[in-house]
Amino acid sequence: MSINLALALKMLQKNGLRAFLTLIGMGVGVAMVVFVHGLGLGAQQQIESQIEASGPTLVKVKAGNFQPPAIAAAGDSGMGGGLGAGVVGEEGYGDASFEQNAAMMAARQRALAPKRSKVRSPAPPLGSAELDAIKKSVRNVRSLSALVSANLTLDQDAGNPVRIARIRGFQASWPSMDGWTVNRGRLITAQEHRDSSPVLVLSESVAAALWPGEDPLTKSLQVKNVNYSVVGTLADDQARSRSPVIVPEVFMPLEAATSVIDTNEYEEIALRSANVGVTSEVAESVREILREVRSLPDDTIDDFRVTTQSLSAMPALGSDPRLARAVYGNVSQLEEAAFTEMANSLRQAARTFTYLLSSAAAVCLLVGGIGIMNIMLVSVSSRTREIGLRMALGATVRDVLTQFLVESLTLAMLGGFLGLAVGFLALYVADGWLGWAIAFSPAMFFIAALSSAIVGSVFGFVPARRAALLDPVLSLRSE
Repeated sequence: MSINLALALKMLQKNGLRAFLTLIGMGVGVAMVVFVHGLGLGAQQQIESQIEASGPTLVKVKAGNFQPPAIAAAGDSGMGGGLGAGVVGEEGYGDASFEQNAAMMAARQRALAPKRSKVRSPAPPLGSAELDAIKKSVRNVRSLSALVSANLTLDQDAGNPVRIARIRGFQASWPSMDGWTVNRGRLITAQEHRDSSPVLVLSESVAAALWPGEDPLTKSLQVKNVNYSVVGTLADDQARSRSPVIVPEVFMPLEAATSVIDTNEYEEIALRSANVGVTSEVAESVREILREVRSLPDDTIDDFRVTTQSLSAMPALGSDPRLARAVYGNVSQLEEAAFTEMANSLRQAARTFTYLLSSAAAVCLLVGGIGIMNIMLVSVSSRTREIGLRMALGATVRDVLTQFLVESLTLAMLGGFLGLAVGFLALYVADGWLGWAIAFSPAMFFIAALSSAIVGSVFGFVPARRAALLDPVLSLRSE
């Protein structure tokens, strides 16, 4: 193989201009493959980020269910009367039959399901069992955090500026879920969360109320003989404080907060779905998992609440119970239909864009392959006497076939490396000068090498076979 490679490089060097022109054709094809891959991957990542930011992805779980059975968020029909949530007639909708419409089938199943009228009271609180079950079993969850909060009396002999503060404990993923940014200092680190370190963050207005005109990053609050140092301040619109002067709100690691509050119960569990298109699916999965964890019978109403941002933004207070039930009972189906369709449409647009560019890249590779076949056929024609001499000295058909295949592969691979460099340069220009969405991936190297090898093998086989099947006697007589 090394001898064949040396011969291939020597022949390419001997016919330098012809080989260089062929390399350009092959390089353009591979460059298009790399460029298309980078643009497609960048467009996909940009669309995914747009999907994540285009709608509500926050799902919250709280203990207890204070909604009457007639206004159950999951669409259960209870004691309030009125139309069942999502129930449609047997005649179907439009031209679709009842059995052929998945939404109608789901509505019928809900209508025929056992009516949930029993209530478990008091409802058990949320704990680590529910958090672990969600973390283990629910898919398409980007981040998850448990939260606790309570008003707590601070140590009176420690010089604290206030007597009572609202302690809120959170996990490391919560700041990114809630969109926190830091004005001064920093956020609590993941290591500090794991170590339950005595640190806290608070809003700028709370810091100004507690220590007017002073740097809050040099201050601390003492709770149960432990000094909790302030490591950062948040913008006021990102903190939840409503009355910072009367009951200031401070945030600390979850384990530290549960220790201070002396509880192992969570006020709520919050999670972000992977994108808006699966928010309803995630909420329903959470609900099913929690019913299983809490061993709720089929005839018992949820003793917890799972609400999405869309659902929590549609209060039913003061509404007619029948209207409220219709809205709450169908909002999850509305979310699923609208947001999922939007996400699928955006992804389909990205796929169509990638397919179009891939077609152009395939044409460029085809042109490059034809160039390789052309130069190899010319090489075979001009080296007929050399081929006959090799066969006369004992070279087999396989030896000649291998020699020309190696030459073809060498030409294609050199063109592939050239195209890889040109492709990365084009992506850099598209990113830096044109502002297009691009992405780099290690798979680009593999794709470039594989494309070059396939083109070199396929388009080099016919010339190599033609050289291998030449008659040695006729070859030696040729001029």
